[in-house]
Amino acid sequence: MTVAGDVFGLVIAALIIDCIGIGLRVWVRIKIQRFFGYDDIVLSLSFIGYALFSAFTFVALHYGYAVLPVEPWHDSHKAVQFFFAAQLAYVLTSAIVKTGVALVLFRINVQRLIKHILIVSMAVVLVVILVFFFLLAFQCRPVSLIWGVGEGSCFEYATIRRTGIALSVTDITSNWLYSFLPIAMIYKVQMSIRLKISVSILLGIGFVSSIATVVRFKYILVIKRHESLEAVRELENSLLVILWCHVEIFLAIIASSLVALRPLLRHTNDIIDQRRQRRANHHQKAHEMKRLSRLGGNARLGGGEGVDADGFGSDVAIVKDHSRDTLSNV
Repeated sequence: MTVAGDVFGLVIAALIIDCIGIGLRVWVRIKIQRFFGYDDIVLSLSFIGYALFSAFTFVALHYGYAVLPVEPWHDSHKAVQFFFAAQLAYVLTSAIVKTGVALVLFRINVQRLIKHILIVSMAVVLVVILVFFFLLAFQCRPVSLIWGVGEGSCFEYATIRRTGIALSVTDITSNWLYSFLPIAMIYKVQMSIRLKISVSILLGIGFVSSIATVVRFKYILVIKRHESLEAVRELENSLLVILWCHVEIFLAIIASSLVALRPLLRHTNDIIDQRRQRRANHHQKAHEMKRLSRLGGNARLGGGEGVDADGFGSDVAIVKDHSRDTLSNV
């Protein structure tokens, strides 16, 4: 399978999983907890941004970005245009996702020092990302020079690459920070070991996204500015950068969504326990009714009288209540 095919399949799967994760988070917050906070709003916006990022990627692939063989509908200008739009969408989505993850930690944290760390980290990440966004967006004057239309000038691509490396370093650092902070947050909190492990694992998924950023380094160092689709191998390097960008965003969104699903698990367990209890009560009632029916039949066959071992007689009467049958000795 080509790189374009890998990107297509990965993005489809990531969108489906993230959609389920975000949907469950929103449902839990609204229906179970009846609260929708600022972190929920930011993470919902991050999914919208990721959907736009994915859409621009799909359109760029449709018009032939790093796709072979060449098809009649391929258009180099449109392919580069939408690939450029996908890059911008990624940068903005990355800023929203990082902010959302930090806000999730900020909301569940109770330590003042960690709150200050989160505020500083959000400020640094946002500044670096916004600087890179504007540098990327206005690297050429006019912008159409990026896809080879018009005349003007552009920054040297080495400048863009160095800024991209700085952004990657910031990404890795923030991912590690947001992955290790939960461990420090729950270390002295009174909760079960099982809950501590589950929270650490769920938030530790964000650490895996830093691996995607590290792998992306390899391709950032070799990519160049392209105005056509002729250098397919070099275009594939750019596409691989986008692929790992998708992995990073996907993991960050799903990790942040899973953190909020513990009430859903508790709610599901309650429903299962209630159904088991109702089923057990039903079986017990059916068993008692069957036993009472047998005893009543035996009493009728014996003519309503019986003699015990001492020679004393006893009458058996079936007393019928509105709700159940009870057996009483007279």
